[in-house]
Amino acid sequence: MIKNKILTMLVGYILVCSYPALAQRSDGKLVKGRLHTIIYQKNGTTAEGYLQNNFSVGGYPISSSYHIPSAIDTVMRIKPDNKMMEKSQKYRTQDIDSMSTWLDELPEIKLTWEPCPVDFAFGGREPATESYPSMLLLLYKGKHVKGYMSHHPAFGFKFLFLMSDMPYAKAFLIVGEKLSNRRRKTLLDTFYMYPGMEDYINSLTKDSVKDDPFCILKKLDELLGSDKQ
Repeated sequence: MIKNKILTMLVGYILVCSYPALAQRSDGKLVKGRLHTIIYQKNGTTAEGYLQNNFSVGGYPISSSYHIPSAIDTVMRIKPDNKMMEKSQKYRTQDIDSMSTWLDELPEIKLTWEPCPVDFAFGGREPATESYPSMLLLLYKGKHVKGYMSHHPAFGFKFLFLMSDMPYAKAFLIVGEKLSNRRRKTLLDTFYMYPGMEDYINSLTKDSVKDDPFCILKKLDELLGSDKQ
């Protein structure tokens, strides 16, 4: 997977470049401000175009509109040519197997999105879930655990994890946050069933998760692959 510093820069670049969308499609020219997208459906068909999904975020970090999937989107909308009067094609998240996106300026860096129901609540709190799968940005893929990023209008940008026996991906960190005492407690509540995780979480410094948000999942992968779990 992408190295953490590169990942942080890339995610930031996508967020910045995704607003405002000023792109106007012209044959032979790059489209800026929209993600070039290929949708792979469960029935084996594909669709390609430019993602039209967007959402507004007031004060995060400034009032702006981002043109990336939101956790509340039930469909992905794309335009094959991104023309102004072109009609969007709609694809339900429940029918999507996966989605690949990239910026035309950086075609060598492709990102993978996967649909999955999400619990945006931390620790042992009552689950905050939607009744449909959200499109999640895959940022970590271990042997036993996957790590994602997503945004919900009510809960903000969060990192999530998923194991094969989980009914939904679960939030474990806020994107860009340091490890506060409160977050350390919710991490302990989240991973309490893995004894080896308690000492590891307690050993983390305030900047550990900000520098490498998936260090926790790497440790969990290590434990799941050993006799220490």
